[in-house]
Amino acid sequence: MEERPRWPRETPAPGRQGNLVATSSGWGFLLCAAVAIGYGLWTLYGSGTRVVILDATAQVSGAPSGALGPISLDPRMNPMRAVLRSAYAPMGSTRLRYEVELLDAAGVRLLEAHGAFGSSDDDASIVRTTTSLGDFRLARPGACFVRVRMADGSMDDLREATLELRRNVARVDPRIPWGFGLAAIVCLVVNLVVSRRRPWPYRAEENERPTAA
Repeated sequence: MEERPRWPRETPAPGRQGNLVATSSGWGFLLCAAVAIGYGLWTLYGSGTRVVILDATAQVSGAPSGALGPISLDPRMNPMRAVLRSAYAPMGSTRLRYEVELLDAAGVRLLEAHGAFGSSDDDASIVRTTTSLGDFRLARPGACFVRVRMADGSMDDLREATLELRRNVARVDPRIPWGFGLAAIVCLVVNLVVSRRRPWPYRAEENERPTAA
């Protein structure tokens, strides 16, 4: 009896399961990283409601020396957050530095922050930054003032600097970004290990058997 020829079959390679793990871990890494980053950005810059936005490069007549205001705030707005936004043209490697203070009418400091706009690696024609200066709480209602100082020593051309105060903001729960961040790292490690050990997921079976005459 003549045996029919057997055609090569398309069969999953031994690495098919490993490639599925690599694909799943890759998507898991992207998802976990997106959740961790998105949660942090929303909490710091998107939560709460804007109370006021001030031009940090200007001064209002009648306010204390070098200060912006007055700004009427109330404990019902707690917790509050200050956000500094800027646009500048970098000149050289030394960035422009700032100092920000939020004071009540009695001169009591509610918030203090200092730092630099951008980083030494900025080389675009215009760089925009958004920085959370921190959270603060009010003990009693009243007028507040903001004092902004720009330190010397940089040739940067500051085009715009605004200070935004937001009310009833959400506090960052460190367990969420840390948890999803660690999960993203685990997925990335699994993806790298599996991708290096597994071949392409499909291959043609090449074991032709001789047919009987």
